[in-house]
Amino acid sequence: MSSFFKSRVENYIAKTPIRFRNRNDSSKSINVPEILQNSIEEFQSNYQFYINPILSSGHTQTAYTAINKFENQHHVYYKRKIITIENKTYKIPNTNDFLKYDQWQGESTIAIDFAIPKEKASDDIFKFKPESQLSELPPRTEFADPKEEIIENNDEKPLLIVLHGLSGGSYEAYIRAVLEKIISDEYNFDAIVLNSRGCAKHTITSPQLYNGLWTNDLRYLINEIVTKKYSKKRVYLMGFSLGGAILANYLGQEGQYISNQIKGACCFGTPWDFPDGAIHLRESIIGHKIYSPTMCSNLLKLLNSHGILENNQFIEEYKNNPSNYNIKFLKQFDDFFTSKLFGLNCADEYYRLASPIQRVLKVRVPLLIISSKDDPITGCRSLPYAETNLNPYITMITTTIGGHLGWFTWNGDRWYTKPICQFFKNLNEYDVDKQSIEEKDLPMDISKSWKFDRLINGMLE
Repeated sequence: MSSFFKSRVENYIAKTPIRFRNRNDSSKSINVPEILQNSIEEFQSNYQFYINPILSSGHTQTAYTAINKFENQHHVYYKRKIITIENKTYKIPNTNDFLKYDQWQGESTIAIDFAIPKEKASDDIFKFKPESQLSELPPRTEFADPKEEIIENNDEKPLLIVLHGLSGGSYEAYIRAVLEKIISDEYNFDAIVLNSRGCAKHTITSPQLYNGLWTNDLRYLINEIVTKKYSKKRVYLMGFSLGGAILANYLGQEGQYISNQIKGACCFGTPWDFPDGAIHLRESIIGHKIYSPTMCSNLLKLLNSHGILENNQFIEEYKNNPSNYNIKFLKQFDDFFTSKLFGLNCADEYYRLASPIQRVLKVRVPLLIISSKDDPITGCRSLPYAETNLNPYITMITTTIGGHLGWFTWNGDRWYTKPICQFFKNLNEYDVDKQSIEEKDLPMDISKSWKFDRLINGMLE
C-alpha cells in the first residue's frame, strides 16, 4: 500500500535522558527511549501504521473525531463527585507567598468523574443529584453517593488523572478509548477525569469558566484530594489538546516541587505556543472558516448555558446588548471573554501568558509529548523540539498523519490507546533516579538572569 496511507512515527530524545531504577531491583536501570525501544513498538522511530484511505489527511482525521460520537464503542461508565473549592490557600513553591485557589469564597465547584466497571453502575443516576445540578448528565454517568469511597487508598492500583480538550469532557471518545483499556484487568489502573468548569453538563456555581492558564482546579484536586485521600497511590497525568496545555503549564509551574506521588505525564495534541496557534488557524481557509467558528460556537453555547455567569460584568454587558458584539471566531471570544474574565487585557496577552512552551523546561517529572505534524488545529511549527533536547525529563513522539486527536488506523482503532497504556504500566515499575543526571544536564535556571521583567545576569547586589 502507498505510503500516502501510512503514518510514520518519529522520536525526539533529550540529549541526556533521565534514568529510572526498578522498584523491586535497584540494579536495573532504564530510560524512556529504552522503554520505547524494548517494549512499545508503536512508539518507536520509523514505526508505521496503516490508516483508512478516506482518513488520509489531518483534516479528515480531525473531522472524523469531531463528528463521530462513537456511541457503539468505548463504553466507559462514570460516577461523578462534585467537589467544592474551599476558601483556603496554598503555598507557592520556593516562596513565602500564599494564594487562594480562586476568588469565589468557597462557592465554586468542579466535577470529577471516576471511571468504574459496568457492573458497579446504577440505574438511578440522579439519586444523589446535588441541588445545584440543572441539566442531565452525559451518557453512562451517574452521581456518586457523597459518602462512597469509589477507589481505595492503596498502592495496588496506580491512579490516572485525565484532562480533556476545549469545551469537552469525560464523555469524549478520545478519552474513553484510553480509559476502557487502562482500567481493565490487563493494566489495572484507577482513573479520574477532571472536567473543566461548566463542561460535561456540570452546572457551575460561581461566575467563572476556565482557560489554558487556569491550573488551580488541577492543583486543588492534587493538593486537597489526591495527596490527602489517596496518599498511597502513584499518580499519572494525561492531557488532551487544551487539557494538555493546562497540564504542561501546571507541571512547569510546580517544577521541582511537584508532589512526589506524580510519577509521569503525557500530553496529546497540545497547543504549545498560543500566538502561533492563532496565526496557524487564521492562515488556513478551513481553520478560519470552520475550526475557529466551530470552537467559538461551542464556547458561546457553554457561556449561554450557565446563568450564573451573568454575575460577571463582561458577560452581563454581552447579554444585555448582544447587538454590540459580533463574535464569530475563537480569538474574538478570547478577546471579549476569556482574557477579561481572568483580569487580562486581550486575547493576545492571554495567548502569550498561557503558552506552555515557556514552562516546559521546568518540568521535573517524566513527560511524554505526542503530536501529529498534520494537526490542523495546533500546527507543528511550535512543537518543543529544542526544549525536548534540553530537558532530560521529556520525550516527544510525532506522527506524519493523525490530525487533531484522531490517529485512526485502517480498522477504526486509535493508534495511541494500547501503547500509552503500556507505557504507563512499564513506567510504573520504576522510580526516577535523580542521581543519574547532574546540574549541568538540566536546563539553565533563568531566574538568575531574568527578574523584574528585565535582564539581571550578574547585576544583583
